[in-house]
Amino acid sequence: MSILITGGNGLLGSWVTYYFAQKGKDVVSFDLKPRSFDYLEEYQDHVSFHRGDVLDWSSLVQVFQSQKIEGIIHTPAVMASPQYWDNPYPSTILNVVGTLNLLEFARLYKVPKFLYVSSGAVYGETKDCPGELTHHINPSDLYGASKAGAEFLTLQYGNHYGIDVRIVRPYFFFGPGYLPSEMTPVFRTLLGSIEGLDNLYLEKGRDQRLGFTYVKDTAWGTVLAYEKENPSHRIFNIATDEATSFPDLAKLAQKYSDEPREVILGPGKLFPRGETLDISLAKKELDFSPRYRMEEAVAEYARWIKKAKSRKECG
Repeated sequence: MSILITGGNGLLGSWVTYYFAQKGKDVVSFDLKPRSFDYLEEYQDHVSFHRGDVLDWSSLVQVFQSQKIEGIIHTPAVMASPQYWDNPYPSTILNVVGTLNLLEFARLYKVPKFLYVSSGAVYGETKDCPGELTHHINPSDLYGASKAGAEFLTLQYGNHYGIDVRIVRPYFFFGPGYLPSEMTPVFRTLLGSIEGLDNLYLEKGRDQRLGFTYVKDTAWGTVLAYEKENPSHRIFNIATDEATSFPDLAKLAQKYSDEPREVILGPGKLFPRGETLDISLAKKELDFSPRYRMEEAVAEYARWIKKAKSRKECG
């Protein structure tokens, strides 16, 4: 039996795959195109890749008919970025209908467990750190609304069809697997100095602090939420409890860059979000705690970026 990870070649999906494969668990990685990750090389015997689109039923049917799936972790989404704002219809279709498709396959093929990777964006802008039990869903943009809609579908599929559903809400994660140039504009700008990128500019953000989270922590929390036996709750915030300002993150990237680049940040806030998420429920029920503080995360990411650039130049 295998765990199906949709978006398995995404940043989070690849690290969730890593932690399961490291445990000796078989994983079916489903994504639009193949991609190699250095941290997965020694675990290839536990990972099978299937190329396909979560919006394409024919490719999904092939996976479910050819594999014995014990659970699904659904990660694909268009992130909160210009890509979403410039193409709201297909982006919302992917975030909502893509989730609906996997829920329906879980129903049809009687897959007992389904974990949906949502987002802290469902809380919208708050003055404090929102918690699962203390704050209602109140998205402040279309991206957050799409993730909230997919959450409701997930919960009701669980209620109506007896599927063991769980939801994790991560927050602004980054790390090895993708270079800053391959990520959303906020990470390209704030971390691009490590990669030696130029034109590092954001119209807003100088006055914003967010709970930027190392992807290894996000992935580990997701695994814990999936594996928890008989959880008392179904929704968990998975993030850091350390808020970092945009200027401070940019300075850390410059610190660990061989050739620091200038970063220009306009005044104000770029995202209508609270600073970070309340993770007390995940700490109590999942025994989850972030293992990386921000400087340690940036330093390790910088080492990976330098190795990745070196491999690219040699390859």
